[in-house]
Amino acid sequence: MKPNLIITSHGNLASEILNSANMIVGDTSSIKTVCMAAEDGLEGTTKKMQEAIASCNHESIVILADLYGGTPFNVAVINAQKNDNIRVVSGLNLGMVIEYSVSQLEDVHALADYLCEVGKNGVIAPAFDADEDDCDIE
Repeated sequence: MKPNLIITSHGNLASEILNSANMIVGDTSSIKTVCMAAEDGLEGTTKKMQEAIASCNHESIVILADLYGGTPFNVAVINAQKNDNIRVVSGLNLGMVIEYSVSQLEDVHALADYLCEVGKNGVIAPAFDADEDDCDIE
C-alpha cells in the first residue's frame, strides 16, 4: 500500500499547492495538509500535525515540508523521530506532490528519496541563446 502524504507549510502554501495539484492530476483528497497560521506557534502546529498523523491510521507517511529548519519541518521531524514509518523531506514544491500522486512506490523510504530527487530535479535555470528565436524546452 502506498504511504500517506502530508504536506506542511507556513501559511496556506500547502493548501494552495494541493489545489494546484488537483487541477493537474485530479483527485488529491487522500493528501493531507498542515498549514501553520501565524498565531499557531509550535504548540498549535504540533496539535495540527498530530491530528493529521492520527488520521493516517498508523500507516506509513511521507511529510513534505516547505522549509528546512522552519516550525512545520521541525514539528514533522519530532514526530518522525518517534515513528520509523514517517519520513520527512523539506523543499515542498508542486512537482513533488504531482509525482506522489502518480507514483506506485509503496516503500516509505524509497518514496521519500524519490520525492527528494524530484524536488531537486525540478529546480532549473534554463539558459537561452540571445541569437536564437526559439527556446528548446523538452
